[in-house]
Amino acid sequence: MQPASLKTKVQRILLKGNFKKSESSKSRVKGLSNITAGFKFDKMWDDYYLFYTSGNMINRGMSSEEKDEKTIEIFNYLSEQGLGEYIEMTTLRNQKAILLIVK
Repeated sequence: MQPASLKTKVQRILLKGNFKKSESSKSRVKGLSNITAGFKFDKMWDDYYLFYTSGNMINRGMSSEEKDEKTIEIFNYLSEQGLGEYIEMTTLRNQKAILLIVK
């Protein structure tokens, strides 16, 4: 499975499971964007990482522990959906993240 197709499959499963994707919208202030809380993908080298972000709006005061708990909740949900062999819990920028493993 290609990395992009695995990312798409994971995203589709999460959206069906009532998890929200972090979205960005333009702000009135030039150069800034409003980012909502939700799951987010980050690509480093050839790997995709999935984690929960608090965004910069309502949930911006969310602690690291709360974000890590949400990421673990996402990890457990994906494992229940049969993707256990394609995901691995790791750390990215001092935050828990899910590494998507391409086989």
